[in-house]
Amino acid sequence: YRSYFLSHAAFVVRSVAAGEATTTTAPNNSPSTNIINPGKILGTFYVKPNFPGRCSHVCNGGFITDPQFRSIGVGRLMGSSFLALARDLQYKSAYFNLVFKSNPVSIRLWESLGFTRVATIPNAARLEGVEGLDDAYGYYFDLTGLPDDFDPVDYAEKPANC
Repeated sequence: YRSYFLSHAAFVVRSVAAGEATTTTAPNNSPSTNIINPGKILGTFYVKPNFPGRCSHVCNGGFITDPQFRSIGVGRLMGSSFLALARDLQYKSAYFNLVFKSNPVSIRLWESLGFTRVATIPNAARLEGVEGLDDAYGYYFDLTGLPDDFDPVDYAEKPANC
């Protein structure tokens, strides 16, 4: 998995200051308070071609958020940063192949960032904790429409449109 995840541009989101973050974590969704130390890795993501060659102007991304820091905006910051970085890496659009139906948080995130659902793949995956096969969605974003002055941090701090 490491060679796949790190094969192109990969980024890490770290805390810059100490503090507390109240988060809700699966599976029981109970609130907990975590201490965030400077330099703590909160999440990571990659940007790479969705497919090489004649389709290499379309990128793909993969995202991992440390479970203890979910629900505090790390995913939204990584998602908005992905848009700016992908554009700056000269990609024209982004396409996420497999956003699973059983992950409503991910669906809300991508839709709130302006991604459009363009495909449904029935019975796409066998996922732990999901009975039977789960459907997956494809999400698209046109990076050519992203403003030159797009600020991912400012955008991430705005309330989600969901």
